[in-house]
Amino acid sequence: MKVFKDIEQGTPEWLNLRKGHPTASRFSEVLTATGKLSKQAQGYICELIGETFCPEFEYWKGNAYTERGKELEAEARDAFATHTGLKVEQVGFCLADDGLLGCSPDGLIVGSDGQYVAGVEIKCPTPKTHVAYMLGDGLPDEYRQQVHGSMVVTGLSEWHFWSYFPNMMHVYVIVRRDDYTEALAASLAAFVKDYRAAYDLAVPRLRIGPPPS
Repeated sequence: MKVFKDIEQGTPEWLNLRKGHPTASRFSEVLTATGKLSKQAQGYICELIGETFCPEFEYWKGNAYTERGKELEAEARDAFATHTGLKVEQVGFCLADDGLLGCSPDGLIVGSDGQYVAGVEIKCPTPKTHVAYMLGDGLPDEYRQQVHGSMVVTGLSEWHFWSYFPNMMHVYVIVRRDDYTEALAASLAAFVKDYRAAYDLAVPRLRIGPPPS
């Protein structure tokens, strides 16, 4: 994988870097949490093609809940590092070896040899949602594709899920590669093939440049 360390998430540079790249936060539109192919895949392909040539395209900017999550993310990351004793490095974007699939981890975990050994997905939800995670069994379904997809993108075999709310008990789940990871990888490979074919068909009609390499 290729890691972009010096690009801050949420900046114009980060948004431009992600354009046209299927990213882990949207892999639910490729495969469902139960392992079925998503009916949203074709629409996602059209969106990816469209955003590569539309300079005024704007991403969803979020709401009060997502803004609060952003404000707490650094605090949550520090709490994770303190609790686990792990070294966490903040990065902007990760690009898979295929040059197309990507993800924006909330942190990459650095091993004693200086190499990346895992990643972390951090959530700072509402109290209601945090309690639901606390009462749940393992990784919440709504993040299954994102977490397993991040392992597919990076090639790492382990990902940590951390839900944080100040003055509440944290929710900590360690996720490892399994059959679902491999099923998602296969579905993503098929999705990429369909995406490239659709892009090649669209280029002469839209008069746009080559797809992301």
